[in-house]
Amino acid sequence: MNPRIKDLLGVLSAILILAALILAGFEIKKRSSVDISKTRSITMSAEGKVTAKTDRASLSFSVVTQGKDAGKVQEDNDSKMKIVIDFLKSKGIADEDIKTSGYNLYPQYDYGYPVSGETRPPTISGYNLTQTVSVKVSKLEDVSSMVGGLTSKGINQIDNVSYYIDDPDALKAQAREQAINKAKQKAQDLASNLGVKLGKVINFNEGNVYLPMPYELSAPDVYGRGAGGGTSPVQPGSQDVTVNVSITFELK
Repeated sequence: MNPRIKDLLGVLSAILILAALILAGFEIKKRSSVDISKTRSITMSAEGKVTAKTDRASLSFSVVTQGKDAGKVQEDNDSKMKIVIDFLKSKGIADEDIKTSGYNLYPQYDYGYPVSGETRPPTISGYNLTQTVSVKVSKLEDVSSMVGGLTSKGINQIDNVSYYIDDPDALKAQAREQAINKAKQKAQDLASNLGVKLGKVINFNEGNVYLPMPYELSAPDVYGRGAGGGTSPVQPGSQDVTVNVSITFELK
């Protein structure tokens, strides 16, 4: 072997050995930099859940009117809706709890039957108006009779009936307190079994919070019932508010 090549290989080997020693030194330093005090802790997770009855309801319904003249369609639809609004107010619903959530007037087209070799643009044959109203109801005992009476007052489309909890934050606070107490008890039990004592809380994390979504009865459940002004058997039920927490305790 050429002496110069042999010397070069020797230098490269020395460089590789030196690099390996430096990396090993970094690894040792990295390991020695771990803060042992951070391992003197335990973390516990717990869930709190509060179940409460729904205390509010939301109704969504529409008046659908068809006709050849757009102005007449609007006039007829407004007359029907006024009767409905008067009915709602007679049930104790305040103005601020009645909201028009949709108003859609659109033409109906007649495309005809084109003769061979002849084309013509579609013509407007009439108009369709759908006016949707959303209502908040605080007296849940009135919901059944209200839903049952709507169709007799001119409502020809009931979209849904939703039940919900008006103030979930108060229930969330209760569920959080429950979860914290559970986590503390679990940590205390574990510390007792390990023969150590709990110190101060050094970390807290609130994970998933499950707030209740409105419970809806879809259109097939309520549409067409009580057309004679009777009642519809809708039930408000109850909902859960769930909070998950994770707490880290220092160990003495």
